[in-house]
Amino acid sequence: MRKLDNKGITLIEVLAVLILTSIIAVAAWTALSIGMKYTTVETSKTEIQQDANVAVTKLSSIHRQSDKYAIKIESEQLMVSILNGGIWGSFEKVLDEPYSFIGTKVDGREVSSTAIEIEPKKEHANLDLKLIKNGQSLDVQTTLTRIRTDRP
Repeated sequence: MRKLDNKGITLIEVLAVLILTSIIAVAAWTALSIGMKYTTVETSKTEIQQDANVAVTKLSSIHRQSDKYAIKIESEQLMVSILNGGIWGSFEKVLDEPYSFIGTKVDGREVSSTAIEIEPKKEHANLDLKLIKNGQSLDVQTTLTRIRTDRP
């Protein structure tokens, strides 16, 4: 009798290796795609949070430095105009990026295309800032303060 030489690999072994490799590749691809989706969502949230911080910082600065200013929403932009020497300046963007600011309120009054005037020397301004973009939203509640000079 002759001995068989078993130095090669069988078709079953090749198929088993291919199946195992495919399972590992699918698992790795799934983990990678979930990670990429999570990163995209978190990046979007972070951008909105950073823009909200910028908006609150700018509005706080305007509130502390101005005698009177007005805010409104126009073309998905939060706009501010400052009264300087009895003359209103032009409305300027608070943020560079467009957002939906629907639901943003100052002292309970909803900000819209009609400007809301604020007198920092007479009142603090309770701001409820709502930013919405690409299905992500952020609601920031803060009070814009300044030393009030309207008291006797």
